[in-house]
Amino acid sequence: MIVLGIHDGHNASVALLKDGEIIACVSEERFSRQKNDIGYPYRAIENVLNMTGIKSIEIDRAYFSTIDTDPFMYKTKREAVFSIKDYVEEMHSFWKPLFYEGKTTNYWETLAEQDRFKEYNKCYDFSFFKTEPKENWGELFNKERVRVLCDHIGIPQEKVDFADHHTTHAYYAYFASPHVSNEKAVIITADAFGDGCNATISTVKNGVINEIFRTDMCHIARLYRWITLLLGMKPLEHEYKVMGLAPYAKEYISRPAYEIFKNTLRVEGLDFIWNEKPTDMYFYFKEKLEGIRFDGIAGGIQLWLEETLSQWVRNILKATDADTIYFSGGLSMNVKANKVIAELPDVKRLNIPPSGGDESTAIGAAYYGYVLNSKSETCISLKNAYLGGAPTYEEANIECLDFVKANPQYDIIQNVTSSQIAVLLKKGLVLGRCCGPMEFGARALGNRSILCDPSKAENLQKINEKIKFRDFWMPFTPSMLAEKADDYLVNPKRIEAKYMTIAFDSTPLAREHLKAAIHPYDFTIRAQMVYKDINPEYYSIIDEFRKLTGISGLLNTSLNLHGLPIVCDVKDALYTLLHSDLDGLVLPNILLIKKEFIISIES
Repeated sequence: MIVLGIHDGHNASVALLKDGEIIACVSEERFSRQKNDIGYPYRAIENVLNMTGIKSIEIDRAYFSTIDTDPFMYKTKREAVFSIKDYVEEMHSFWKPLFYEGKTTNYWETLAEQDRFKEYNKCYDFSFFKTEPKENWGELFNKERVRVLCDHIGIPQEKVDFADHHTTHAYYAYFASPHVSNEKAVIITADAFGDGCNATISTVKNGVINEIFRTDMCHIARLYRWITLLLGMKPLEHEYKVMGLAPYAKEYISRPAYEIFKNTLRVEGLDFIWNEKPTDMYFYFKEKLEGIRFDGIAGGIQLWLEETLSQWVRNILKATDADTIYFSGGLSMNVKANKVIAELPDVKRLNIPPSGGDESTAIGAAYYGYVLNSKSETCISLKNAYLGGAPTYEEANIECLDFVKANPQYDIIQNVTSSQIAVLLKKGLVLGRCCGPMEFGARALGNRSILCDPSKAENLQKINEKIKFRDFWMPFTPSMLAEKADDYLVNPKRIEAKYMTIAFDSTPLAREHLKAAIHPYDFTIRAQMVYKDINPEYYSIIDEFRKLTGISGLLNTSLNLHGLPIVCDVKDALYTLLHSDLDGLVLPNILLIKKEFIISIES
């Protein structure tokens, strides 16, 4: 059975499943070059079909991952194209009149007609805005979503359906992770909102998922989103910056903000309850937090998040008699909170598959469709996250020859080896790498990465200022040989960390070897364990670096310029090389390098 899973909302993505196994998953942003792109993922669908060789006629079922959507968000691509200024304007022009004056404005209708949105989402026809009453828009838009898919790939309408948003999160959390028969397991999902709720709890036994609770009161992620905006950063994109900033705040600075959040929402059993219900999630806290320093706000909300989430997890484990957790949804992207959950005494095993934001619901929808229609609870967990296409040597060579003609400050080295790359990294060079299948999700795992020596503290500043152009307080992360992870991670429960989904405390050796690739203030590590059988080429580079330096890891950050998606192909990688201060770029069997450094590879 072949199932197509489609997420057309925030960070639109497509997954293809064959006989219970995910064989491809890519996000539209990689092709459109629009960060967190929204709308029908036309190019992503084309890519997975071309990459796998599967014909439309072979697809047995297709599932969209969310039922209840707001068509205005799709027409404007709000969560992808809104600037911070746009979000603030939305607060003042729509939400403030609604919550504080009881007035409904035509803000969205007026906004959707602006010229800047007319080029967006040409696939979907929004003419029903002008011909139909507003209460019919949701149903009409779902029909439009189905029509566009059927017209695009020729699949009959009767093969297309919708899956509940949080159900797809749950199916992804469980089936994408390694699972064990007869374990006492529970699946939790949590995010800002989707299909009427923001958290669910499900029990699972031998592959059978049984949802036992859902709520619309888990406002943790939603509150974190709008605090991100209050701190002058972009919601649904920069929450990780708030998490990275939080450890810098002293306890006495973060305590006042923490108390405000604590006095707002608390856990009660399996649900959440208001202690003091805010009028809204922006202006209410803007007034409450006035005078509290920016790092104190970040530290306060992160501490409150960790305490609230861990209390909820404790209550769930007690109610279900479980000791194993599968976790997905946008809140599962908070690696510091995941660390706190993993350290709870009652947690035996924590499973967090890669990139649990809404992009993962494409995979969840494919799993759901397979289980529902094949009547089988046997799905194959992800072997890795390398689910996209791979550049070829022929493609890379042609592009590089043209690149060097136009940019003679670079030269090409053919048949580059892992040991040569390791020598350059040891000498202090910062290299991009675009090789092998593209990673699915928000985190680069070596194949679309920027790499350098993690022991050189100056590399942190070099990458921030000359390549990534990102905030000074943000930490980087290390990729490490899996068998050497114990040298660097405090991990008594032997949690597997292949996807950078959880943070760990670091060992003294890690603070020496990986000083540029751990959080510079609290010394935590968002680690990637690299296995030889999963990514032998990337493993080989790290291993050769170990032979030269004794260090079993590399600093790894995504290969992209700040604000752009991770690179997709050779052309994107070359663009990043040209518009940054990278010293070189590793492509299949090729190294593009600044001529001034050629002597380094030979010495």
